[in-house]
Amino acid sequence: MATIAHSPPWWKWVVMMASFFALLLGSTVSYCAGVVHVALLDYYQEDPTVTAWLGSLLASMFALTGPVASLVINMFSCRTCVMLGGVLQLVGFACSVFVTDMRWLFLTYAILVGLGEGLVYTGSIVILGFCFEDQVSLVTGVGMAGVGMGTFFLPPLTQYLLDNYGLKGCFLFLGAIAFHAVAFGALMRPSEIETELAVSAKSGKSLCQQILTSLCGRCDRVGEMFHPAFLLLLLATFSFSVGNFISYLFLPDIFIKQGSSPQEASFLFSMVGVGGALARLLGGFAANDPNIGPSVLFSGTYGIIATIDFFIWPMTKTMVGKVAYAFMFGLYASVGWVLINPLTLHIVGVRNLASGYGIAMFTSGAGTLVGPPIASIIVEAYGKYQEAFYFAGCMFFVSSACGLMIMLLKKTRSDLPQEKSDVPELQSLTDWKDHVHDVAEVTVVIKCPTTDRVLSPNASSGTEDGMSTE
Repeated sequence: MATIAHSPPWWKWVVMMASFFALLLGSTVSYCAGVVHVALLDYYQEDPTVTAWLGSLLASMFALTGPVASLVINMFSCRTCVMLGGVLQLVGFACSVFVTDMRWLFLTYAILVGLGEGLVYTGSIVILGFCFEDQVSLVTGVGMAGVGMGTFFLPPLTQYLLDNYGLKGCFLFLGAIAFHAVAFGALMRPSEIETELAVSAKSGKSLCQQILTSLCGRCDRVGEMFHPAFLLLLLATFSFSVGNFISYLFLPDIFIKQGSSPQEASFLFSMVGVGGALARLLGGFAANDPNIGPSVLFSGTYGIIATIDFFIWPMTKTMVGKVAYAFMFGLYASVGWVLINPLTLHIVGVRNLASGYGIAMFTSGAGTLVGPPIASIIVEAYGKYQEAFYFAGCMFFVSSACGLMIMLLKKTRSDLPQEKSDVPELQSLTDWKDHVHDVAEVTVVIKCPTTDRVLSPNASSGTEDGMSTE
């Protein structure tokens, strides 16, 4: 387990709680995109398609910025990454207040705020892998529970702010809320691994070499990033992101077409958030069980939600069925976000964790972007929402199959080669720490050349001052 430099052993638990609150306040803004979308339409009176792309870009930026977050983490630290993300969100929301042409919001609202959210999200998750290498599934579940709580309370809070302070005032409040991530990020003291990676990235290299190393890892470790299990994880991440956001997009319309009022559909959609919050917490506990493991849980949960998606039409004919489907969708479809971190750690190792997690999040963002347009094409072609959900179910089945293959192909810790430091001085320190625990007892014997007497701490107790004659 990695330790935090210049900190007591218990500080890692402070880091875990800091990650929870940073994720709660600084990485859930995109879940308010639907609420803000209505206010943007009313305030700017722009084309609905352009406004929809604004929300879609914000929702996907948290994942698309994964490689940027990996670069910041490897060159500096997770603390820098999270604090920078909080500052960018505050600046983005503050600049959005002065925007009169909605197209500028693509820069201030979608890109700046989305980039900041992605930095907070990735930094808060990766730090848990550095500090809790042996319990990463459990602590990731605890941290991700902050995202679940944020999705539950932040949209209603955003609606309250819009009703009482208008769009501009809401932007200022959301920026202030997200800025709290800076305070919690400051508590994330760099671990020894982060310090080593930062020194390695900057030692004797040009700027381009530093960036390439920070994004992709060392040349002699690049093979880890192309391991078949990691490629399968990328495919699984892309597939479940496509399925997730198709379902999030069309689920309220499905409920309304099945006889629910808009108010009932809003309530039912909140049940997705309740199930998601519970899944993030319980998923971490389950994945930490050695008899289950993250790959088995990943495959099983997405196999279940894929099956449920094929029965969405008969299930949603009654109110009880709608509540059951909404809760189960949130419960099973949200587990994947918890499992990406431990799966990446198990496959590519701790020194490639930041780079691997950033790449995985980028593929997730790509799935988020392409999923809704594909679903819209399917709906226009067939005139029904069921076919879009059938397609989402197929994507979930792909993720489930990839999880099974990862279980067979992924490398365990014993399969991974012994990871050595990139910096000789740091490696010498690491080697000394490893060997010092193997020494059971050291006896120091000093022979005085003039008296031929031996000084030994283990000398006979009958000899005065521990001295004996040879």
